Parts: sequence; C-alpha cells; structure tokens
Amino acid sequence: MSETSLDSADAPAPAEDTDFDADGYPAAPAPAERNVLVDGPELFPGDTGTLPLKLRQALIRLLRGPYLDATSSDNVYNTVVDNQAELRTRLSELFLTLVIDEDRKVALLRPVDMPEPHTAVLQRQREMTREETLLLLRMRLLLDRHAGTGNDAVIARTDILEIIEGYVDPGQRDAKSVEDVADAAIRKLVQERRLLLPTEVENVWVISGALPLALPYEHIGDIVTFMQALTDAAGEQPELPDPELPEPASANDGEDIA
Repeated sequence: MSETSLDSADAPAPAEDTDFDADGYPAAPAPAERNVLVDGPELFPGDTGTLPLKLRQALIRLLRGPYLDATSSDNVYNTVVDNQAELRTRLSELFLTLVIDEDRKVALLRPVDMPEPHTAVLQRQREMTREETLLLLRMRLLLDRHAGTGNDAVIARTDILEIIEGYVDPGQRDAKSVEDVADAAIRKLVQERRLLLPTEVENVWVISGALPLALPYEHIGDIVTFMQALTDAAGEQPELPDPELPEPASANDGEDIA
C-alpha cells in the first residue's frame, strides 16, 4: 500500500481576505484594539498591560523590597492588601509569592519553593555572618517581649556593641574589631534589610515589625535553642539560616557591605 502524502495541492487554501507579508507568507494578525473600558488607558506607547497605574507602582515597590508596611505615607500597603488577588496572579508568573501579615501590617515577597533553576532570581539573599545572625535573634527576643505592650521595641548602638562583644571570636575581641562588626551589621540592617528603623535619637533604632517574618520561629524556646547551638559551634563555622527578607533591588548600588 502506498503512503499518501500531503503536498501543496492538498493543503487548505488561505482565506481570500488573508494578508501576506513581503515573502508571501500569511501575515500575523494585527493586535486587538485596546478596550479602554476593560484594559484601562494606555500609560505609554505600546502599553499592553492591564493593571492601573496605582497597582503597577505597588508591584514595583514589592519587587524592590525588602518589604512594605502600613507606615508609608502613600498607603501602598493598603493598596497591596486590597488588591492582593490580582497581584498574586502577576507575581506567580515570576515564581514569587506574596506574604501578608495583617497583624503586623507587613507585606513582602518570597520565592516559591521549586527545584527548577531560574525560579528565584529576583529575590537574591545575601549571607549573614554568625554575629549578625545572633544579633537578629536577640532583637527578635526583644521584639517579642514588647508584643502587646503598645510600645516600640528599641535598641541602641551601645546595646548592639554589648551583644556583638559577647559573640565575637575571642581572638578578635578588641574594641576596634567589635565596633567594626557592630557598625557593619547596623548599616546592613538599616540600609538594606530595613529591620532597624531610625528614631529622633541618634544611634537608637526601632526594631521593625517585619523581623518575625524574616526569622519565622513559632516558639520563643526555638530561638533560645538555636542561639545556644550557634554559640556552642563558635569555632566550627555552622551553617546559618539566612533571614527570609529579600534583598532590595538597590542592594548592589554603592558599597557592598559584607
């Protein structure tokens, strides 16, 4: 039995109203005309997006990181909460998930947990040193002690120096090295992760309510246990869990704080 082949004579003829390009192939269909009532106004030439300006700006703020909270003057946190379903759909396309803590009024992004490569590029984490991680854990304990009191948890540079001094390698425990480690940690927590918020008093900061999302321990005892494990392993270079706040998009601008 001979095989039947489909040659050009058997191919369906193009519709009579089909347009052709310069090479004689059927031209791609023209893009559908924008429906302003459905898609909103065009924000720039060639705009194919459908989110209104306010939501696009909120999306950018989320992507910049490290988090949003209710203290912003432009109410962008409320915009995110009110439109979270639409934003979650857009963020899923980027392998990101939106986390909202309505009690602390904090919103942030986290990469989805997927084994495939190239799914967490937008939310790069920078490693914390042992001393910085222990400082964060102490700050988390301080924040939890203030929970429900109506008062902000604050910490001063002198407190941070005292904490760092207790955890710095004994062979490097001179005043200069302790101050260098402490000031580097402060710069990172103030400028990059925004876990220390400035006050009117110099060298005194409010501990951000986003810290529990960065270090999501359910029980205070777990924090104490982990701190003890880090202290016991001081000379063994233990593997530290990085805080789960994403680095802001501007983290690479300027000096790289190690």
